[in-house]
Amino acid sequence: MGKIKLSDTLQFLTAKLNKITGSEFDFSLELDDPQVATGDVVRARAVLRAPEGKDRTITRVRMQLAGQVQSEGQWEEYEQTADAVNDVPLPGGHEYVIPIVIKIPHQAVFSEDGGNWRLRAQAVVDRSVTPRDEVVVEVVEEG
Repeated sequence: MGKIKLSDTLQFLTAKLNKITGSEFDFSLELDDPQVATGDVVRARAVLRAPEGKDRTITRVRMQLAGQVQSEGQWEEYEQTADAVNDVPLPGGHEYVIPIVIKIPHQAVFSEDGGNWRLRAQAVVDRSVTPRDEVVVEVVEEG
């Protein structure tokens, strides 16, 4: 029996949720590299696409990086959040791309040690539709 990756499951479930909540509006997160060394940056982009013939307004996009850091021998939750976009029109058939660059702290807990890092983004469209997406970031030792 084959294994199903957690990231594949999250993408499938997120796509289903987006179809329910976001109608035909398309929203996705794309990572440049799923592996990031401590002290380096996660490079990604949030891509929002309006269906043909349906103008939308992107009210807000909230991005969040979450994981664990080590402080005085203890693991602590780490979260960094940023909002982008403020009532930006998105004509039908077009897309809006938000570049994301977030630094992973030097004291980040590595994925192989149990640190689960994730980048999540949620869009508020037309002040109510809230499509979202999430990707898993594998944090590795500085090289």
